[in-house]
Amino acid sequence: MAVNGKAALVTGGGRNIGRACVLGLAEDGFNVAINGASDRGACERVAKEAEAFGVKAIVVMGDVGTSADCKRIADDVIKAFGAVDVLVNNAAIRPAAPFLEMSEADWRRVIAIDLDAAVWLARACLPGMLEKKWGRIVNLTGMNAMHGYSGRAPVSVAKHGIWGLTKALAKEFG
Repeated sequence: MAVNGKAALVTGGGRNIGRACVLGLAEDGFNVAINGASDRGACERVAKEAEAFGVKAIVVMGDVGTSADCKRIADDVIKAFGAVDVLVNNAAIRPAAPFLEMSEADWRRVIAIDLDAAVWLARACLPGMLEKKWGRIVNLTGMNAMHGYSGRAPVSVAKHGIWGLTKALAKEFG
């Protein structure tokens, strides 16, 4: 597939699976935007690795657990590259806490990062994809989506919700 300057945004792109996604997209010729919440150095190292494939790479720091930051992150990528052609919703947190001991704030934070961010970023990126009649949204889940794990109720709920979101978006926009 010829990517011809297409751009990808990867949340949580500074390490682990996100880093692998960034580097795979860069190797395929996509310009890449690496999002992280706190470790700018890690994101910058991944950007340098990506640029070794001859693509442009930028770092867009921000907390995907807030709708305002999601909008700003997407806007920054669109300003830099003209569009977000591929959105990879990878950022996640997986705190462990007994269900009856978890605070409402802890529950809301997991849902915000692991589920809501995918909604807010899709809403920010889809208009450009629709305008170009091309785009991809990749939502990562994992075993938490299929199996309920003790002490991980909000993660399981969020990741299962990602399945539903992905199916709904595919039917509405695919």
